[in-house]
Amino acid sequence: NDAKGEDLDGVVKAVKLVRSMNKENEAIAKELIPGPKYGDDRLREWVSDNAWGHHASCSCPMGRPDDPLAVLDSNFRVRGVKGLRVVDASVIPRIPGFFIVSSVYLIGEKAADVIVEDARVG
Repeated sequence: NDAKGEDLDGVVKAVKLVRSMNKENEAIAKELIPGPKYGDDRLREWVSDNAWGHHASCSCPMGRPDDPLAVLDSNFRVRGVKGLRVVDASVIPRIPGFFIVSSVYLIGEKAADVIVEDARVG
């Protein structure tokens, strides 16, 4: 329903803004996805093919240690950061579709169990 392309332009503008901010950040080694060689036209295409506005999710996916896109381990811990966990729809590795609230409730329940168990052990 974005006939004028204003939403798409806004997301492309946001990606470019983050890119410019990351140039100054020594902690950011390189852009992995979509990649620094994506200019405006390819970036618009990438955003159009990959962005989905119904539910924000998948920005900090959980995954195996050998998955370069996995931000979290199976205990919701941010890799490489001590004491930080993420427990929301961003942990989902792939967009789940409609009505993700049940999945988010289950994520919260599982994370609570993991955090309580870690507190007992630690």
